[in-house]
Amino acid sequence: MRPASAAAELLGSFVFAFTVGCNVLSGNVLETPMGWEIASIACALLAMMAAFGPLSGGHFNPAVSVAMLCAGKMQLMDAFVYILLQLAGTTMAMLFARQLLEEHERSVIHVAGRDVVVETIYALMLNFVILCVSGKRNNPENEPNQFYGIAASSTLAAGLSCTRGRKTGVAQKDWADHVFNPAITIGLGLTQIGFQVHSLVSFVIVQLVAAVAAAALFRLLRPEEKLSTDQMASYVPSLAVRLFSEFLGTTLLMLTLGLSSWENIWAAPCALMGLVYALGDLSGGHFNPAVTAAVVLSRTRLLISADLLGYWACQVVGCFVAAVTCMILIPGFHWDLGPKAPFQAGAAYIMELTFSIILCLAVLAVSCIKGINSIYSRNFYFGLAIGVALLAGCLCCAKISGACFNPAISLAVAVSSLVQGRMSSAFYASNYCFIELLAGVIAAILFRATHAREYTPKEVTADLQARMP
Repeated sequence: MRPASAAAELLGSFVFAFTVGCNVLSGNVLETPMGWEIASIACALLAMMAAFGPLSGGHFNPAVSVAMLCAGKMQLMDAFVYILLQLAGTTMAMLFARQLLEEHERSVIHVAGRDVVVETIYALMLNFVILCVSGKRNNPENEPNQFYGIAASSTLAAGLSCTRGRKTGVAQKDWADHVFNPAITIGLGLTQIGFQVHSLVSFVIVQLVAAVAAAALFRLLRPEEKLSTDQMASYVPSLAVRLFSEFLGTTLLMLTLGLSSWENIWAAPCALMGLVYALGDLSGGHFNPAVTAAVVLSRTRLLISADLLGYWACQVVGCFVAAVTCMILIPGFHWDLGPKAPFQAGAAYIMELTFSIILCLAVLAVSCIKGINSIYSRNFYFGLAIGVALLAGCLCCAKISGACFNPAISLAVAVSSLVQGRMSSAFYASNYCFIELLAGVIAAILFRATHAREYTPKEVTADLQARMP
């Protein structure tokens, strides 16, 4: 291990933990109902990964180092040294933050079963995304990607948004222990929050177990990690891998939508951003039947018509699994899809149609084709563009239509509403399902009209460029 790598990991862990500690000790967790402390922590992680990722890999988290070790991407001794440095940097940061802010009040956190389940889900998701974006296909040696930090920080933001309570409008005091990072969990327990010993230990254990599970999932979905560089060039993911990727991504996306509060409206867009970067090179990262329909109809040859029903089935099943999970974790859980007072149904339908078209069109323009002129062979910002397209719709439509833009989610909400006897929500959700599928068709038509050049044979295009003055 190079001294520069060790120094980068120590300093990055310090800065990240110091940001968490300052947000907790200054009371930001309680005073910012819109979740700006989440943005602060995610931005700190993004900055540190951008600064030190090329040196150390930008772990700053013992669970990530364990996941890398289990995935065969790190040596045992290197992982051990990384974990010691992460613990040292985090402890120093927490002690410094406590002395600086002179916080003396201590509280006891009682961890419930739901907290452990949510911690496990999002610790697994964070580690899995990091493993995927650092894999051979996503991060080849000859052209390393530029979205490693974006994917990790957006996934962290999504996970933190799901630990603040759903639709309560009030941040919870016990939010701070959810950072999906054993070093920070230990640091907070020792310096700020009076954990019961078994609670602290249980969180550290589930974070490490989630890291091991993420590594196992990574090995399952990415057998190409064992291939040589020459073999990698011709590797094509199997249909089973692509279908499971769609199921997994859609499940995690809808879970995030269900578990996050309305105040954290960026939770689902952040989750989508991270998952698209993690799984986009396997299945295309659709997680949405409207997007899948648009890709098939666009005839970009990234997905054939025969795979359409398989993708749809996996996306719908994933949403149903997520809906059931939310109802188990949150007593009295239900979704309310439909026009929000004082707006009428027509306005809600138009908003859903418009922003579903925008989302599908963004996917087609940045994921199905390169989309930009650069010296690189690919567009590194496709996930960011797709996530921001969803965020734009969520910010604009949340108080008008409920901001769904996904037929699989609409269908799952419609069925769950029928089961719960909420006929009005079931009616509107089923209408949304049709409207969002229609948006996929319209998006494909618009893409073919605006990107006609993509359908022109390369020989003709080159001849036209040669004749231009």
